[in-house]
Amino acid sequence: MSEEPFPIEYDIEYASDQIRAQIGMSSDRHKTIVLNVRAALRTAFYNIPDIRVMGSNKLVYIPSCELAVKPDVLVMKGESQLFSRKGQESSITNPYILVEVYSDSMYREDMHVKLRYYKQLESVQHIIYIEQGVPFVSVYTKQQDSHHWLNEDYATLTMIVTIGDVTLSMQDIYHKVSMTNNSATNA
Repeated sequence: MSEEPFPIEYDIEYASDQIRAQIGMSSDRHKTIVLNVRAALRTAFYNIPDIRVMGSNKLVYIPSCELAVKPDVLVMKGESQLFSRKGQESSITNPYILVEVYSDSMYREDMHVKLRYYKQLESVQHIIYIEQGVPFVSVYTKQQDSHHWLNEDYATLTMIVTIGDVTLSMQDIYHKVSMTNNSATNA
């Protein structure tokens, strides 16, 4: 009897007429941080009726650059506006908050490509980048338009991250995450 090949899970992203497959090989740290952030945001927005937190399985489409990506966490305000392509999954075009947890291998893509494009979405008010190996969170908050953003960085576990009227503790974001230098572990 022959064995079935091990199935490979992957996400598809679409950028500038190219389809990119990203193999689902997230680290334990990445997955833990993503779940911690989703839980903290869900709790923060729980009693706000028109805001909901979603996971990384929903595409976000950015029409100005024809980019379709799956952020690690997205927060919606109001009803989802969808962009449909024939034979493909519908994509959201109006996220309110986008969160990316990046690794060394994805830093360039996340910070130099996605960030620039995320800022072009009119509905986006906050973009959050979270590093995996050390406690570091960078929050971009839209000021007047897509060309004016305030960037605030948080670099210690004692800091409180501010996202509009909502706050998240760095300790909650990095709860049970083993840091690269092994000197800062949350239990």
